[in-house]
Amino acid sequence: MNALAKSPEMHVLSGEFKVGSGADVLTCLLGSCVGIGIFWKRGGRCGLAHCLLPESAAGSRERSTRYVTAAIPALLMAMGVRREQYGEVEVVIAGGARMLALAHSAIGAKNVATAEEQLSRSGLSIRFADTGGYQGRRMRIECQSQHHTVTKIAPVERCSDADIEARNEARLEARLAAKVGHRLPQPARTPAFRPAVARKEMNHAYA
Repeated sequence: MNALAKSPEMHVLSGEFKVGSGADVLTCLLGSCVGIGIFWKRGGRCGLAHCLLPESAAGSRERSTRYVTAAIPALLMAMGVRREQYGEVEVVIAGGARMLALAHSAIGAKNVATAEEQLSRSGLSIRFADTGGYQGRRMRIECQSQHHTVTKIAPVERCSDADIEARNEARLEARLAAKVGHRLPQPARTPAFRPAVARKEMNHAYA
């Protein structure tokens, strides 16, 4: 749902954005997603986008606001900010953590880099950024005061490439051991006793 916030506090889910004013408060919980808060003091409005991915696949026409590249212009339009008014707008970004606890997981960093590039290309200034690392974040925007807070959540355990490789090897060894166990020779079974059946010879007379 992408609409004006109607209640005092509105939680923005992944792939959504919301616009608020007056006593409205916009919040979101961020992991590898990036939260983009837009403050327009002159217009008396704030907006918050919760983006899951940097951009849609090459050649795709999908314009879902779960993508950074689609969410930023859509949010500005919903706030009523015209291009010539972009200089009146300030931006806060947060999130982009490595929540999968894998050293090579880079989706969070890509989200942040795409947001920074898109904002710079549009001539929008970032007044505050809290991104990266291994901790989730809670982002809160108070529209009345145009104030924001970003609170870190408990960090996740970081796994190095060596740790990941060791775990994969352990899993592989366990699978091999299980397969070998299935192939072990089974004890020979004693054939069941069957009583001999006497055959009756039948003489066939031929005419």
